[in-house]
Amino acid sequence: MLKWLLEGECARVREIVENSGLYVAVENSVSAYDKSAVSCFCDRYYGEVDTLQFPFGEMSLIPEDAEKILGLQVEGKSTGEKFKKKLTWKEIYALKKKVCGWDEETMIGHFVVGKKFPKKEFKLKTIRRIFAGSVEKDGDNEKLSDSQVRATAVAYFLYVLASVIFTDRKGNIVSVNLLQLLDPLEEVSRYSWGTAIVAHLNARLEKASRERTSQVNGNLALLQVWIYDHFPSLIKGDEDVQLDPTWNNTKPK
Repeated sequence: MLKWLLEGECARVREIVENSGLYVAVENSVSAYDKSAVSCFCDRYYGEVDTLQFPFGEMSLIPEDAEKILGLQVEGKSTGEKFKKKLTWKEIYALKKKVCGWDEETMIGHFVVGKKFPKKEFKLKTIRRIFAGSVEKDGDNEKLSDSQVRATAVAYFLYVLASVIFTDRKGNIVSVNLLQLLDPLEEVSRYSWGTAIVAHLNARLEKASRERTSQVNGNLALLQVWIYDHFPSLIKGDEDVQLDPTWNNTKPK
């Protein structure tokens, strides 16, 4: 999220984002990680039972870990509720029109181009180029309409979902299916994002643990802090990690 800082958005957009329950994960995630520790623990992951295997037994990441480490709420609706993995083009056009105000013609020009047909995906840099910088667009006189403010917030959330919550090997691509989680915008704060991020990370670890797979995806800040939390001796090898002596269990680690 270093390429799209919330400070560059107007007060109305910031208010929506900060009250969503999602932004705390942005604040507590990192762009770099301890590759040695993450790779080592990934090799110990068994997807059949979603646990890490050790000589002394099994351990696993749970939603409460996401709450303690990233600050994401656990109680709430499932993100899988009413979520369709395959939306029709008609459903996509209607959804994008509703949440961002884009008509069909505008949308077609921004889809990722496939070999023969457009894919149901957007490039993150395209989303950022179109919507970022609302603080300048809004000015001192609130030039942006309420619908434009909401569209900017939706775009930012879409960027967060792809970059922080549901990261995968595609990196700079986001599926339009995720727009379902942003409609209506008021429902974003009611989801159990802690459960969603752990489920996604476990799925990515399962793939990464397979033979001939070298890339690990998912929110690795969550995994790395979980490792250091349970195996503190590994912190000694990471000069970038600093323990906060004032930390208490009412705040994210």
